[in-house]
Amino acid sequence: MGARVEKVKNSTDTVIHYPDRKAFTLVAAPIARKKYGDITANLLQHSLDYKPGNLHFNEWSYEAQQVKKSKEHIAIVNDEVKKANAKKVKSFSYNGSEQLESDRDLYNAFHKMKYKIDGTYVNGQWKITTTYSDVYNFECNFRQMFTGNNKLGWAAANLTNLIESWGTLNEYTSYVTVTDTRKAWK
Repeated sequence: MGARVEKVKNSTDTVIHYPDRKAFTLVAAPIARKKYGDITANLLQHSLDYKPGNLHFNEWSYEAQQVKKSKEHIAIVNDEVKKANAKKVKSFSYNGSEQLESDRDLYNAFHKMKYKIDGTYVNGQWKITTTYSDVYNFECNFRQMFTGNNKLGWAAANLTNLIESWGTLNEYTSYVTVTDTRKAWK
């Protein structure tokens, strides 16, 4: 999967959810893979582990390459470079959050990501590192289920939120590191 797993300490998870996890692994993971994509399915699969650790995807991973190609990531980088070039600074750093909505797999896998972008001026170029983080969990929103466009999607999210509260699915955090270069002021 191209990720490093960080072990979680003091997990309250127990083995009683093993049958539920096995069923979810056999049914939900393949559906997620077919309907949304590999990243969504892999993150769901990791959530079904007994004590899942936080995931760290480096810049060469498939996940990071998909984030790098997203229009949201490109817009974040271009916006920060534009501001830095206008001010003719030697470095920049910014924290924010973004919803990755242009790609269905990314939207379902990460959705609301926090990010930290850092740029360093080197020989007329920006060397840029962006680190995204997202907590893997499911929100419950009954109002959206009845009023939103994707009623079935919200029903599934609410059901998944319930299954998470039982302890079948486990919450963890994914970190994705993306590097870029851009032309800088001279």
